[in-house]
Amino acid sequence: MAYTIVKSDGTVLTTIADGTINTTSTSLGLPGRNYAGYGQSLDTNFVHAMENFADSTPPANPLRGQLWYNTNSSTLCVCPADGTVTASSWITLAQSGGSGTTTFGSVTVTGNLQANNIQAVNNSNADSITTRLLTVTATASIATANVTTGNIITLNTANITTGANATTGSMIGTWTLSGGTGGTSNAFIVTGGVINAPSGIKTDNYYYANGASFNPTGTYNNANVFDYLTGSNSVAQFTGNIAPTKITTSNIAGGGTIFGIWTLGSGARLNATYADLAERFESDSPYDAGTVVELGGDAEITAVVHELSEDVFGVVSNTAAYLMNAGAGNDDTHPAVAVGGRIHVKVTGKVCKGDRLVSAGNGIARSATAGEATSFNVIGRALANKTTDGVGTVEAFVSIKG
Repeated sequence: MAYTIVKSDGTVLTTIADGTINTTSTSLGLPGRNYAGYGQSLDTNFVHAMENFADSTPPANPLRGQLWYNTNSSTLCVCPADGTVTASSWITLAQSGGSGTTTFGSVTVTGNLQANNIQAVNNSNADSITTRLLTVTATASIATANVTTGNIITLNTANITTGANATTGSMIGTWTLSGGTGGTSNAFIVTGGVINAPSGIKTDNYYYANGASFNPTGTYNNANVFDYLTGSNSVAQFTGNIAPTKITTSNIAGGGTIFGIWTLGSGARLNATYADLAERFESDSPYDAGTVVELGGDAEITAVVHELSEDVFGVVSNTAAYLMNAGAGNDDTHPAVAVGGRIHVKVTGKVCKGDRLVSAGNGIARSATAGEATSFNVIGRALANKTTDGVGTVEAFVSIKG
């Protein structure tokens, strides 16, 4: 009576006639009833099964799920489908030697996975991974992570945090920040707190404050620019040395303000465009530049009233090289009065260079005639000629009268 062999899935594999052996349906020899070499065939099957058909090539006539030990790579493989004889098509299960590559499909480990080194060629997805050495050769997409130590060569991330505002972190080494395209693109933005750089901040291009550029070009000394800028675009503190070639303000009409006590060192000096020293005095009326004034009137000064007045005090200036009492008022309420230096003076009549100027009344001066000039009524001396008879101006050197 012939044997009918049924596979695990219920399908019929083959039928073996009496007194024969089947060597074509599987990798084993399947003896039929009363086969004369039954014992030898059975023993051979046991040996082949024990060594998992160890050979350099897959066994003949394999069945799905059959094991084969690949002696070329020292790996245990599984047949993926009946009759698969191509070695590369078999599924590699394990690496039995100390080196080589083990390839799996999708593997789920419900317990602990322990390895000396883990290399993720593509993606590594897990709720929690604890590893001493992790090598990522491609791209890792990490939504949230805490990296306490290690080297990351290239990191593209939207957020780096220490976990809490009270928890501080440290960046050690030399870092290069590259923003977007263009010279003014943002590379590093601080939205809260301050940047504290005790050893200094160095830039080869621009500082920006409130969106406006600040370019301290030139060579820096005293450990470079180690002070800090306030939000109002001003230097709040500078204890080092600064040697600019020009200090200016965009507010030409109002100028700027210097606070504190300043001293010119040996050999230093201040150069001015204009040449008179002036002080603000309260006046009883607005006066034009060049008006000759005296002490008196309803306020501190008024336009000189009398001819050859010995009450003459000075000349109104709008070109003071140095203005004292500058905060007392404006040009209408407190005109600047030149108390010494070169200034244009309102005069009437002809004037010769070198003439002594005296009061002509009504806020105007004239040249003194012989015997008129005294130490009390002379306003100053003309530095240029005036050839007309009417009222005009002439440049003169003036001094205040006590």
